[in-house]
Amino acid sequence: MSSTLTQSFQKLFRAPHPLWACEFTARRVVVAGVDRKRTRIQGRGLADLPQGADIQRPDTLRNVVEGCFREASFKGSDIAVVVPDDAARIAFITAETLPKTLEEQQTFLRWKLKKSVPFDVDTAQIAFRVLRSKKQTGHDIVVALSPRNIIEGYEALMEEFGIQAGFVVPSTLAVLSLLDPPEGDTLFVKIAPDCVTTTVFQNKQMTFYRRIAEMGLYESVYPTVLYYQDKLGGTAFNQMVVCGINHPDSSELVEKMGIPAYALEPRNVDDTYKPALGAVHLSWASLI
Repeated sequence: MSSTLTQSFQKLFRAPHPLWACEFTARRVVVAGVDRKRTRIQGRGLADLPQGADIQRPDTLRNVVEGCFREASFKGSDIAVVVPDDAARIAFITAETLPKTLEEQQTFLRWKLKKSVPFDVDTAQIAFRVLRSKKQTGHDIVVALSPRNIIEGYEALMEEFGIQAGFVVPSTLAVLSLLDPPEGDTLFVKIAPDCVTTTVFQNKQMTFYRRIAEMGLYESVYPTVLYYQDKLGGTAFNQMVVCGINHPDSSELVEKMGIPAYALEPRNVDDTYKPALGAVHLSWASLI
């Protein structure tokens, strides 16, 4: 399910999926690669970023990225780029009808999000997926938007190394490629240094996404539980899957939530590398 979800955003990014990925977080650069069967990790590397380094000042990133490539023994001419969750906006929209052509659909979705997105939606990179279509309620759609200059900045940085950024994806969408939610309702929690994202799955379908920054872990997650109960008609989550289970407050979160909690597979791989490995569609079952 989840790899299909990520594949649906290739209109925003590009296909096919490379065998290597580079993730940029608020504090680190992470590189990871897989073999051609995507069943074995070929290499990995990470490095801390200098304070204040970001894509708006690519000179602060070049040496760090080059060092990560060297540590991971990167070989190739294309790469997936995983961008911070705050570099994109992910939204859910319900529409009674949708225009017929892709261009008209994109124009319609830009218009729907114009007042709720803090950047120019008309020039933004956009991708979407129709999750469900029902005669009574219309179309449920998940949309990803990112400022064009941000995406172009990452692409340009890779080009300096002679590498094509063949696929660009927000961190949470990347890591969801490793998640195969069971029947029932699942709460997915991704803990990053600068934010917490929560994603609700009901009967294997994504129904809600939220990103919260600068709050405690439990305080970041609990509003999603309330929304799930009040707006999505949920009663009880069957499980909670956490990427970042070693966070100092994760045990408190598990205790307060009172539902079964599991680390995101593969458990024998550090969570630091999982968004990058999700972006290249690691087939993790063979690693267990």
